[in-house]
Amino acid sequence: MLWLVNPAWADLEICNDTYDSQSVAIGYKLDGGWVSEGWWQLEPEACVSPILGPLKFRFYYYLAQGDGWKFDHDRVSFCTQADVFTIRGDGGCEQRGYDRSYFAKIDVGKGAAGYTQLVGEHSTLSSKGAESETAQPAEGVWGIPYRGEAIFHGCTSLFQRAKRTCFFVGGGRKFNVLEDGRTSEEIFEVIDLLAPGDPVRLEGDWAGRFDTTVDVVLRHLETRPANAEDLILKRLQGNWYSVKDANDQFKVFGSGRQNSYDGSLTSMEYLSVMRYCGEFDSEGPYLYTWDSQGGTGLCYVVKELTDNDLVLNYLPRGTELRYRKLGP
Repeated sequence: MLWLVNPAWADLEICNDTYDSQSVAIGYKLDGGWVSEGWWQLEPEACVSPILGPLKFRFYYYLAQGDGWKFDHDRVSFCTQADVFTIRGDGGCEQRGYDRSYFAKIDVGKGAAGYTQLVGEHSTLSSKGAESETAQPAEGVWGIPYRGEAIFHGCTSLFQRAKRTCFFVGGGRKFNVLEDGRTSEEIFEVIDLLAPGDPVRLEGDWAGRFDTTVDVVLRHLETRPANAEDLILKRLQGNWYSVKDANDQFKVFGSGRQNSYDGSLTSMEYLSVMRYCGEFDSEGPYLYTWDSQGGTGLCYVVKELTDNDLVLNYLPRGTELRYRKLGP
């Protein structure tokens, strides 16, 4: 396979040019602080783009782990853990309950819009079962074990590779659960009892990631009490219009937002109410929205929310957006 090391598109892409499965994590700077994130499961000749859009910095960092492979790092340390993670800050890893792992540097060059990093550039074959000085990702039946909280969004039978696909939204990601034989029918019986907007706990294997969408094979699913963020999302349900322009409207249903203008449907987005949003963590609660087709997510401060009024501050500019609720 021909690997294009300097792609024309604007992403940081990591490709597995070895002949074994590799688990990949990255480290990068976000507005003056460091973030580490992992794990992506890459089969041979597969690629992932953990950083989307034009690259803002010259240096990024990555770690790859494969059974029987030794990773040649540059002794640049980040925090990691065995399960899927996104960790802010690169200091005090052990004190915060994380592992400390060593990453290799990716030099994308000055002014590069996009770059492809090959796993094999820092990986060499070693004896099977050799000890690693970095944290190993935990292994599940279908991928990396995952536990988390989300909101049930609904199910559809439009996808041909499964009888139906059910969706959960939480933490700025959409989780797909496919009825394809991997998740038991007993769990789908639980899903059949859910209504859009119900808060749940998920447990299973993170089987694949595509931007902000994750395929999950579930082992356990249960409802949970609503937390403060869930209650905000519940109050957002319904139809809203802009005080500035009454033609600008949206409808919130479950964790979705259908936008429209002058009666014509425009974009469909997913929503998560969170205690932090990207680098913002002091003004919350935050509303994070992202287009259902992928793309850049947007952060808002939920400044005011009543039965009839909604005030959002768009970040980072702080632009105030006022909405009122339409009648039934």
